[in-house]
Amino acid sequence: MRVLVIGGTFFIGPGVVMRLEEMGHEVTVFHRGKTSADLPPGVKHLLGDRRDLEDFKGEFKRLSPDVVLDMFPFSEQDARTVMSAFKGIARRVVAISSQDVYRAFGLVQGIEFGPPDPVPLTENAPLRKTLYPYRALFQGGDRPYPNRSDDYEKILVEQAVMGDPDLPGTVLRLPMVYTARGTARIGSLKWDF
Repeated sequence: MRVLVIGGTFFIGPGVVMRLEEMGHEVTVFHRGKTSADLPPGVKHLLGDRRDLEDFKGEFKRLSPDVVLDMFPFSEQDARTVMSAFKGIARRVVAISSQDVYRAFGLVQGIEFGPPDPVPLTENAPLRKTLYPYRALFQGGDRPYPNRSDDYEKILVEQAVMGDPDLPGTVLRLPMVYTARGTARIGSLKWDF
């Protein structure tokens, strides 16, 4: 299968790219070239910014990916741009999301109120009703991704990816993730050990 990975050079991206390549998939990584990663020699690179995906449609058609794996969709606009750029080109878009979409996350962060949700949470657990969770958490303080916390909203990303009738979508909600460097992340919150 031909897989185009958007943003596969940072955080968990290199591990995902390596595993896809080990499984025999033909992998191309679309990235800005700002983060170096030790990727297998068979992996192709296409340099560009996700905000300019429409400019690469000719190249995407030539690559003809079966699946587009978006490792870093932050906003509804990110997701809509991906869906538009690959409509008629790819057979499916897979977007990486986060457990921060759940109401339980909002309860822990103090942006949702009410009794705790039953555990363990399932995919059908209630979602947050309060959108843009990091606006409240980082008002006037440090932002994990400067200039991106204001429009970060995985709930809207998921709706855009799953709501396009012309291009099937899949959403993968990641839990707390640890990298080899000892960094834990939930959504875009980060703690170094």
